[in-house]
Amino acid sequence: MASQELATEGAEAFGKARVPYTTVRVAVRSLGTSTTAAMTPVTSYPFRPTGKLWARWGDSWFVCTASLVKPSVLITAAHCIFEYGRKSNGWADEVRFIPANYNSDTGPYGSFTARDLRVPTPYYRGRDTCSQRGVVCNNDLATVVLNANASSDYAGDIVGWYAYGWNGYSYTPSKILGSKTVVHITQLGYPQAFDGGYQMQRTDAVGWYLKDGNLKNTQIGSAQTGGSSGGPWLVNLGVKASIDTSEASFGRKSAQAVVGVTSYGWIDKNINRQGASYFGQNKQFSGRDYGGYGAGNIGKIMYDTCRSHSWAC
Repeated sequence: MASQELATEGAEAFGKARVPYTTVRVAVRSLGTSTTAAMTPVTSYPFRPTGKLWARWGDSWFVCTASLVKPSVLITAAHCIFEYGRKSNGWADEVRFIPANYNSDTGPYGSFTARDLRVPTPYYRGRDTCSQRGVVCNNDLATVVLNANASSDYAGDIVGWYAYGWNGYSYTPSKILGSKTVVHITQLGYPQAFDGGYQMQRTDAVGWYLKDGNLKNTQIGSAQTGGSSGGPWLVNLGVKASIDTSEASFGRKSAQAVVGVTSYGWIDKNINRQGASYFGQNKQFSGRDYGGYGAGNIGKIMYDTCRSHSWAC
């Protein structure tokens, strides 16, 4: 019977790219002790620092994903809030964040408005390293500083936030995979093609570091689509168990650290492959440490953001 079910439902979770992954809804199918399946476990940590991002240009709204990395600072993709290379004319007119969204445009914790938007200078000026203009770039990342809600609470004080890593945090060369540098990624997002974009989706996959000249990216197998852009690529997601260290061992890396955000995917829906700008040193941002906020692109943008809005960090 098991073999028949597998044959019927499809045993192979990879597309034309032939990169295995699992993409499923974060919410569970059946209730435990919760009152609603859709809220389990989306409104629990470590999922709830991720949410749905709305950005408006004129009368048009666009959907992305974002996550908190400080009490009132989001990390997302630059293209979610800014049009590549358009300088002062590129910014979205309005940005809103709904943490732990699961079935509406309000969410369980309400909506938070943006106070400040920031993208890396090369992306702003249209001079980033990209495989084509504005697509598959070194620095497709952004920060959004959020206003407090009506009760003067910061989003992160309500739902928590993630750490972030740089320069190959939790990446490792694999002898088994021909010395390719790999990393286990958990991707969270709100792709429009899944549940109308209202339910948080999760992809688990082995990612790999991609370097082509001055271009540095990470790629994974994933079925997620438009709307997932800006969603966190997390390493070591979850809550660590208490273990018998004489019988088992954890790695040395901290839990739930963001090492990238969804930047692009293939137009062919059957390829099932997505990419992210590599967090760390690159041609545009070569610094090893920016004011204690880390190296490279992520260190520089977090340093600039927190220097300007220390209360948010």
